[in-house]
Amino acid sequence: MNVNVLQGIATNGFFVFDPGFPIAGDGFAAFLFGQPVFFLQGRGDFSRGIRGNALNGYAQDSYKVTPRLTLNYGLRYDLPFPYTEIHNRQSLWIPGRKSLVMPNAPVGLLYPGDPGVPAGLVPTFKKGFAPRFGFAWDPTGNSNWLVTSSYGIFYEPYYTGQGGPLQAPISAAPYLQTAQISVPSFADPFTGNPPAPGAFATPLTNLTLSPNLPLPYSQDWDLNVQHSFGDNFLLEVGYVGTKGTKLPRFIEGNPAVYVPGFDSTGQPLSTSGNADRRRLYSGCTLSDASSICTYSSTGLIAGIANSSYNALETSLRKRFSHGMAFLASYTFSKSIDDASSFNMTGSAAKPVAGENDLAQNPFDLAAERGRSLFDSRHRLVISYQWDLPLWRQPHGWYQQILGAWQLSGIATVASGTPFTVFDSNDVSQQGGAPEITGFSANRPNLVPGQNPNAGPRTAHAWLNPAAFQRITPNPDSPVQQFGTAGRNIAQGPGYADWDFAASKNILVTEGTQFQFRAEFFNLLNHTNFRLPDSDISSPTFNQILAAQPPRLIQLALKFQF
Repeated sequence: MNVNVLQGIATNGFFVFDPGFPIAGDGFAAFLFGQPVFFLQGRGDFSRGIRGNALNGYAQDSYKVTPRLTLNYGLRYDLPFPYTEIHNRQSLWIPGRKSLVMPNAPVGLLYPGDPGVPAGLVPTFKKGFAPRFGFAWDPTGNSNWLVTSSYGIFYEPYYTGQGGPLQAPISAAPYLQTAQISVPSFADPFTGNPPAPGAFATPLTNLTLSPNLPLPYSQDWDLNVQHSFGDNFLLEVGYVGTKGTKLPRFIEGNPAVYVPGFDSTGQPLSTSGNADRRRLYSGCTLSDASSICTYSSTGLIAGIANSSYNALETSLRKRFSHGMAFLASYTFSKSIDDASSFNMTGSAAKPVAGENDLAQNPFDLAAERGRSLFDSRHRLVISYQWDLPLWRQPHGWYQQILGAWQLSGIATVASGTPFTVFDSNDVSQQGGAPEITGFSANRPNLVPGQNPNAGPRTAHAWLNPAAFQRITPNPDSPVQQFGTAGRNIAQGPGYADWDFAASKNILVTEGTQFQFRAEFFNLLNHTNFRLPDSDISSPTFNQILAAQPPRLIQLALKFQF
């Protein structure tokens, strides 16, 4: 695969304003005050030539053990090579190591050609053997019953998941880098001295791969029982399971270390503004100026996430006969993971799907395990097609108008998906990670004995507001303050929709006809709410501010010949 692209982080530059600094409770007030918490500006050569190769092979066979039992088995081998850049304009980050390829690079930055650093930055996984096995059994011999089951291992061909191959090259200093200025001047973030081309703009903000990024894979298994009855009906009941292993997620590779107490002037030792000077590998200390720091936030794509999915799936199908066909499907499922989103929101100031790409506590990633963003516990879908039996061979004008219509549609009812309540105020004093996310990963406390989902469930107040308690930063706290509310514990609104269509073919001559079609999306005009504002520091917290589209009507006339 060849990808030639112009890309970078914050190529136009942007400011980030914190609702908690310098004016508590309102990020827009901070904008009017003219005091951002940091400024981000991508600089350098934005052109990149990404190259990718993969070798794959498989063998598969079927064996009929008896007339009623058939086995299927196979083996697939995947050998995807990590993506390279045509001029090796990529970098890896390993604290404490010095580059031999680029000796003037800060300690920690390594490049293809350095000892142990291949052209694709991470080792090529050469053990991608993926077996799969299945069987089909007719227990009665009359073909009315069928039992099937299968198991397989499936590797993800990209080392970094969706969009991952393009992540590492966009933050490879000094070729392309993103300067991050903490508490800058709104009028002149660089104070008249922007980084020179080709120089290392410190403190560096990185986004690259974890040095030992593994190849993610999933294990899928299922067991299904099918029964056909009547002339055209098929009933199916099955169990489906999936386990994802070594899945990619973003982590903060250079987190800030909390320091309790106050300095000699009475100011807290840990603030959002001095987070860079408290980072593990910043190259500076609290006694230094921020400009002395070598590294700011470093986002790493690490293969450390896991997931599990288990579902009961049922369906009833009627094959087309007597002018009608339908399929009714019901799924009862549960999905759990460590992270559902991967660069879904980017640097936007609000979540677009309900969670943050970053963990609340970078030192406790296990605490992020929870329901998946897409975990809809119940889902019922009914689709149908019905040729109306009225005047299929019309004669009079009214029969021409009212006869030979076809009705079709899809009706869907699903329970809501979860989301995370967060606090845009940096109460943990972790600082920002704008290369990964534009909003804080902090969460509030969960009040004991309160159910967050026992709320009014209206557009004005969806959750139980008494279930959440904002954290008040306490510089004297001996430990860093993180909320007790878990990831994705809040339940969003359900979904109900009926899309309906009516169509009719109007014969003109032999071989030519008009087709008229009327389509009604959300026929009943049911209001499907989007997620409520999940920022506990927002004045509109817990309010639903948007809904999915109302009824839409589409008319079409097509000439077929």
